[in-house]
This record gives sequence, C-alpha cells and structure tokens, in this order.
Amino acid sequence: MKFCIPQSVQRALDVLTEAGYEAYLVGGCVRDALRGTEPHDYDITTAALPEQTLAAFRGYRTIETGLRHGTVTVLIDGMPIEITTYRVDGEYADHRRPDEVHFTSSLTEDLARRDFTVNAMAYHPTIGLVDPFMGRDDLLRGIIRAVGEPMERFSEDALRILRALRFSARFDFAIEGKTREAIFALADTLPLIASERIREELVGLLTADNAERILREYARVISVVLPQGHLTEAFSRLPAKDVVLRFADVLLSVGTEGARAALSALRFDKKTAHSVVAVISLCKTEIPADRAQMCRLLRKVGQNSLRQAFTLRRAHGMDDSAAMLLMENILATGFPYTLAMLAVCGEDLVALGVARGPRFGELLEILYTAVICGDVDNEREALLAYIRKYI
Repeated sequence: MKFCIPQSVQRALDVLTEAGYEAYLVGGCVRDALRGTEPHDYDITTAALPEQTLAAFRGYRTIETGLRHGTVTVLIDGMPIEITTYRVDGEYADHRRPDEVHFTSSLTEDLARRDFTVNAMAYHPTIGLVDPFMGRDDLLRGIIRAVGEPMERFSEDALRILRALRFSARFDFAIEGKTREAIFALADTLPLIASERIREELVGLLTADNAERILREYARVISVVLPQGHLTEAFSRLPAKDVVLRFADVLLSVGTEGARAALSALRFDKKTAHSVVAVISLCKTEIPADRAQMCRLLRKVGQNSLRQAFTLRRAHGMDDSAAMLLMENILATGFPYTLAMLAVCGEDLVALGVARGPRFGELLEILYTAVICGDVDNEREALLAYIRKYI
C-alpha cells in the first residue's frame, strides 16, 4: 500500500527521520487516503520533543502553535504542516481539553488517546500502516467506533459527540452500538463546549449529504445544541452544501426572531445570520409577481437571498414560477432595481442646483419609483427632464 504524499509533506517526514526521530502521518489524512480521497491537510506525529522538532527544522519557518501540547507548525513551500509529539492526555476537567499532557515515546499510546478508530491510524511510506485499533477494518465496514471505552472518550471531550455525528453524516457510516449509547448518555454535556466549536460541527453535519438520517436518528442529541431546530420533509431536497438554506429550513418553524436567537447563540457571523433570517422571512410572505414590487424586493434582499428563498419555497411545494420568471427577466435585461442602476447619479442632481441633504435622497427615490413603475425610461436626459418638475 502506497499513498501519494505531497513533496512538502514527504520532506517533513524525511527531516525528522534523518534527525533520528520516528515520524508518521496521522489522523484524517491517513483516513482520507485509505478512502481514496485527497486529504485537505496533513498532520504528522513524532517521537521528537517540541524543542527537538524546532531544532530539526532550523532554517525553515516554524510557528510555535501549541508547544505546551507538543505542536509545532512547519511551513514548507508555503504549505503548513502540523507536527505533534507523541503524547498521553491528562484529565479533562472542562470536557474539552486536557489539563496537561505527558509526552511519550510510544506511537500506540499516542493513537490510543484519539477519538475514533478511523482517525487512530498512522502511516509512513517505508513502514506502512500502523493500525492498533483496527481502524482500517471499521473504515471498510463503514463504522464510526470510539477508541477504547466510548464513555471515557466522550467524557474527556464532549465535542467528540458531534464529531461522531458529523463523520457519520459525511461518510454515511453507521455508529457502533456502544459508541451510540454513550452519545445519548452524555449528550447533556454538550453545552459545556464553546458555542463556536458547536457551530462548526453543526455546519459540517447539516451540510453533509447524509445529514437527514442523522438529524432524524439523533434528534434528541441535536436538540441539546439546537433546541429551535426541526427537521422537515423538504430538507433532503435542498442543496447539501448550502449552509444558509439548510439552516433556514431547520429553523423555519420558529420564524425570524427564533432563528435570529438560535444563530446568535451559536455565534454565527452577521452576514450568514442575516441571510438565513432573510430567507425565512421570504418564505413566510407572498412574493410579488409585479415588476415594481419585485424590483423593490430585489433591492431590499438581493438576488442571492431571493434565489435561495425560491429554492426553499419550491422544496416546500410552493409554486413561484411567475415570480421567478419575472426576477430572471429583470436580471437578464439589466432593468434598474437599485438606485445605483439609474442612468443619473447624485452629481447630476447637484448640477441641477439640488443641495445635498434629505431632499437629495427623496428626489432619487422619485426617479427610482418612476422608472420601476414604467413612467419614464431609464435614460439620462429623460430622467433629468422628469425630475426638473420636482425641483
């Protein structure tokens, strides 16, 4: 078995090996390579202590990412590679991070602290696969299984509960019996995790191809971190990778205020939260098939949100064919649906003697209304002639 390893990653392995230290690729990159998919990033685990890693890579740019936990990031040809010393974790008082770590010379001990068997494999090009917990078998059988005792793994780090669900949804893997039992038993520890980390896992879960199965089977677990969420029949008909649509759908039943509260609790960025709320609002109202009203709506919410709303409404069985056709016609013809698209600008009004102030904006609004209602063509001279009677 041979993996196709990027040259930069191979060089990092070679540097450590030539310095006399064991070094292996570990975790997700090994899992993904075995699945036949290209890894997004590469992590290395090594017997070298952090200061020995820094010494071995003298001459390379290094970042002391987390020396206390044994991690150094090395940049080779612009590629960041995390290198972490073999370690054994101490107690997890906060259900998230170990209070302390102890470095070890044993690769097996290092792999034993990891979350799931499919992530507890290591690989070196000349040595091959190191798989003490039969992760490759679970990978082939499509199983998510905790390393060792599931209750211990999830008690150490409650976020692993959501990671298990995300991996199951992403790969369409079943969750092994004892691991499943521990997930339900310890679900109430999830609020101990930072909201930002919960959000990241929920985004990965909801945008996975097989999210619906997990949302249905583990509804009680999801309700701990997203109590406002509700799985609908339309969910699977939505584009999997569209974060806005997936969250708009599961929060649709609680309306705009409930959705806004849920997204705020999860520390979503303002842009995403605004888009989700906008789409929910559009699903709760009638979308006009009148050109002037459509222009105003496009100006207010933007074409992206309106397209997403049409997609969500269609998934829920609503027929907006006339309104969609009207929107596409407006966009295709370049019809002015915003003030910026008018054939005149503020400087044209200044040239007519209009002073900047409240009246300035009022006059632009008059022109905008006249154009979208068809009272005047969107041509500079026509607009200037039209507005003179209001000055």
